[in-house]
Amino acid sequence: MGSKSSKWAKKLSSKCEIDGAVLDDMLKEMGSSCYSDTETSKQIIEELTLSCSFNEGELRNFVREVSDKCPIDAKKLHQEILSAEGNKELARQAIIRTERTF
Repeated sequence: MGSKSSKWAKKLSSKCEIDGAVLDDMLKEMGSSCYSDTETSKQIIEELTLSCSFNEGELRNFVREVSDKCPIDAKKLHQEILSAEGNKELARQAIIRTERTF
């Protein structure tokens, strides 16, 4: 892929103003921390950027924290983020809530 962004990243980038290459990097890191569940990782990143309005720095921190807690069940994490209903702080706490149920 090089410095090019995937179609998914380009499309999301146009909606959330985070560079597509950054989104692809975050997806790779998130996927490797979540049992290679790329599809759910995409949904998590979409939810964080679109519903919870995470900026690039917040997204990087979130993904780094997920990596530090590896492995994390992506589906449980996604459900916790959805239950935050756009609340940025609750979305940040999703990692802790997922960890407890793992």
